[in-house]
Amino acid sequence: MQLAQDVKLLSLVRLTDVVPCPHKAHTEDVHCSRMECCHNDNEFKDDFMSQLIDPVHQAVFYFRGKAIPAKMIDRLNYSLMLIRPEIAIAYIDEEREKSKYRMKFTYYGSNYDFPITDPFFLDAFKKNPERYTDLKGVYLTLSLGLEFEGFHFKLVAGVFLPPKIELEKNEISSADRELSYIDRQRQLHPNAYAKWSQEDDSILVELYRQGVSINEIMTRFQRNEGSIRSRLKKLLVEDSSSNWFDYYDQELARLIDLKKETESQIGALRKELLQQMEIHGEEKMKSTRFTITYSPPKTVLKFDSDLLREKDEKLYRSYCTIFDSKSFRVENQELYESCCKPVQKDASIVVRQNKTDEP
Repeated sequence: MQLAQDVKLLSLVRLTDVVPCPHKAHTEDVHCSRMECCHNDNEFKDDFMSQLIDPVHQAVFYFRGKAIPAKMIDRLNYSLMLIRPEIAIAYIDEEREKSKYRMKFTYYGSNYDFPITDPFFLDAFKKNPERYTDLKGVYLTLSLGLEFEGFHFKLVAGVFLPPKIELEKNEISSADRELSYIDRQRQLHPNAYAKWSQEDDSILVELYRQGVSINEIMTRFQRNEGSIRSRLKKLLVEDSSSNWFDYYDQELARLIDLKKETESQIGALRKELLQQMEIHGEEKMKSTRFTITYSPPKTVLKFDSDLLREKDEKLYRSYCTIFDSKSFRVENQELYESCCKPVQKDASIVVRQNKTDEP
């Protein structure tokens, strides 16, 4: 086959003497005698990319699973998809020896987690993964791998990065290029990516059950938090038929405590913000993230059901059994108003998080 010259990403090409040659999962495979470039000036823009994405399939190759059984592959009439996920996160799975560079993404409300095989993206990701962790506006080419142990695994075969991320890729310092991600992790955590010994596993579980904090355990083992938590989950849940609930029990307690602490901090911050808005005489503050509206002290009428009970026991019982209080107020307006008491309401603020167009 004669290949076209200067073919690059998003080039349009013309194929000559096309002969379909589907093979198992790769139903779109073709043979051709010639490939020539027709158009080479396409830019990465949403209006252009939207013409290329898969408009039909809302599930990735039938369902959410990570692979298609080989015996089902004949039912599939496609093996490539170009999609724009709602959320995409590239990450390194420290518990895997193979296929550890992976992509988590959400597509039509379903969550997926596939290996990444795009060599150009992997090269950039390995040099500086922090820049490519949270991928906004990215497009993904999904494919099926060759049969392996009776399955065709789903893959992220291509990653189309928006221009702003591409530009950042060129800003990687020479020092970052010289050090791999693993080397930089080991500068922070000397035992990062080292194998766990049986003795380490025993000590880890014992420390966790004694209630030792994760930060202390990180210091003890010289590993990062993700490594500690994933190892604990493996030891306490996946490899144990007894006491498997210990992990979830302690994690649930930790997260509930964290939630209480966070809610307390938010409450204190809201109180301080309220005071500052009163000091500065502001009724409304707006940023790209939040809109905060000040509500001054006021007297409001509050319905007192005990008064209603004193005036009309039968109607009170009716009121207690209905769900549409608005209809009750309309039908019994005078009585309802007579059962309302004035209540002084303190100043407050309403905090709303602004919607953004970003996925």
